[in-house]
Amino acid sequence: MSQPILANLDDIVFEARNKEYGAYILRKKYPRQILLSFVFGSLLVLFTLGIPAIMSFIEGLQPVEEEEVQKVTIVELADVPINEEKQPELPPEEVAPPPKKSAIKFVIPEPVPDEEAKPDETIVNIDEIKDKNVATETVEGTEEGFDFGEKEGTGNKVVEAPEPEPDPNAFMAVEKEPVPVNMADFKKNIGYPPQAKEAGIEGKVLLKVLVDKEGNVEKHMVLKSKHQLLTDACVAQLRTLKFTPAIQAGKPTKFWVVVPVDFKLQ
Repeated sequence: MSQPILANLDDIVFEARNKEYGAYILRKKYPRQILLSFVFGSLLVLFTLGIPAIMSFIEGLQPVEEEEVQKVTIVELADVPINEEKQPELPPEEVAPPPKKSAIKFVIPEPVPDEEAKPDETIVNIDEIKDKNVATETVEGTEEGFDFGEKEGTGNKVVEAPEPEPDPNAFMAVEKEPVPVNMADFKKNIGYPPQAKEAGIEGKVLLKVLVDKEGNVEKHMVLKSKHQLLTDACVAQLRTLKFTPAIQAGKPTKFWVVVPVDFKLQ
């Protein structure tokens, strides 16, 4: 009885073909390579996941250094008595006033009858007071002293320096620009100059006015005008034009404003 021949699928496929190299060899080694790849991949994954446990194990083998403990002793301090006795106040230091400048009393004599004249009041000779300081009463002092007579002044009042006028040709930024209050009344008061109307003159007058801190027109300049008659009519009413003042840093300030006025015949 003949023995059966055992053959797999690769032997059947490559029957009567070259089996020394090529696809036959690759198919023969494929299951083994798959198995080895699976084994090595599994070991790599297990090793990666086990690194924290390995590090903890290694650290546990190292001796632990004992921490040095310092003992702290708490000492309660006794209450310190507070001396509430009020220190004596020192008297204010007296400052000697500066010396007064000597002066001779001189008043304008008033004519009175002889019987009413006081014997102690005599007229001082002009030569006696030529080189002396004249005052309303006689003062004994030194020539290097100070004159404490009545003086007029502002005392401790702070005198504000005049605000510089802004440049009409420079740009100036403010928090709030002036706004005309009575522009309609201003133009109504100007009207139309009769001579310009008869001559058929019309056009625009462009003025630039300086508005002060109170909203009044302080000065002006003419930027454009069709005719002098129209300019004069506008300038004559400028003092009646009112504005709200410009505001900068919360305070009113001077500001230049352009005011246009149109003259057009109907």
